[in-house]
Amino acid sequence: MPPADVRVTLDVNRLNLLRQRPAEGDEAVSERFLGRRQCLTRAALKRAESGRPVRFRTVRHLAAFYGVGVEALIAPPAGAAPALTGKAFGVERLQCAALYDGVLATGAGRLVDVRGAPGSDKSAMLVECAEDARRRGFSAINLGLGQHAADLDARAGAPLARLVRALLYIGPDDGGDVDDMVRSRCRALGLCAEHVDACLGMLDGPQAWPLPATQALNAAALCALVRQRARRQPLLLAIDDAQCADWNLMVMIDTVLPATLDVPVVWMIASEQLPGPQGQPLGARLDALPRTTFHLPGMPGARPVPCAASVARLGRAYRIN
Repeated sequence: MPPADVRVTLDVNRLNLLRQRPAEGDEAVSERFLGRRQCLTRAALKRAESGRPVRFRTVRHLAAFYGVGVEALIAPPAGAAPALTGKAFGVERLQCAALYDGVLATGAGRLVDVRGAPGSDKSAMLVECAEDARRRGFSAINLGLGQHAADLDARAGAPLARLVRALLYIGPDDGGDVDDMVRSRCRALGLCAEHVDACLGMLDGPQAWPLPATQALNAAALCALVRQRARRQPLLLAIDDAQCADWNLMVMIDTVLPATLDVPVVWMIASEQLPGPQGQPLGARLDALPRTTFHLPGMPGARPVPCAASVARLGRAYRIN
């Protein structure tokens, strides 16, 4: 840890993005710091926003105040390439790094579509890209929908319920009264009572055929939840094995994703490239959106494996050899 009197330069774009909240000028931020017994003057804030070096203790106070890592606020050296911890997906990760920086600079979201044959390590790419996003100050959620997610479904509910829990920082093993946690964290995010009730309903499990009014209310609540999370901290939502998603989750994503691209959220959806209707897991609205697409090659000789969730969604019975 550097000493407190070391001076570093902050990433001005990321700092300004974190400060994009209603009626949050320098005086308001300074008063909130004093309320937490942390000393941060208006002069220090002006210095940080102008790109001039500030004391490292100022960086620590800002990182603690906004709930991000210190490394997320420090500007990288001029001309430095993004740090890549693994050797795989070097080109794809560099492209995603540029995409993250664009989202931080503009405050607008993006859809990333990852396609690949079985055995193309799409899951590994999502994990590595999520780590890269966290190093840039994003909050990353990785929602797996494949066969290995069955245990999580048993503990934390259906995929949509797991997504809502992750957006509210509620883990599958968290004890206590989940309803109370949902209510308190929804209030902290500024959600209205109607959206809180909808979040609680989505945690109860999906209905086979929900009423249109219920479905619209759930979509509005999920949209508000994603937007509020992204406004407080840039957000990466990585959804793996989208071809295994149930009908309820895909309807929600198809409705919510286009309505959240004006806030700093990156939707990264990975799916297997399979023949037939299973090979197009994204809805019609998502297919019409601009996106960044990656096509990953599969392992030689790998056979496509039909997904039981997708087969059940078609309402037919197939024999899988």
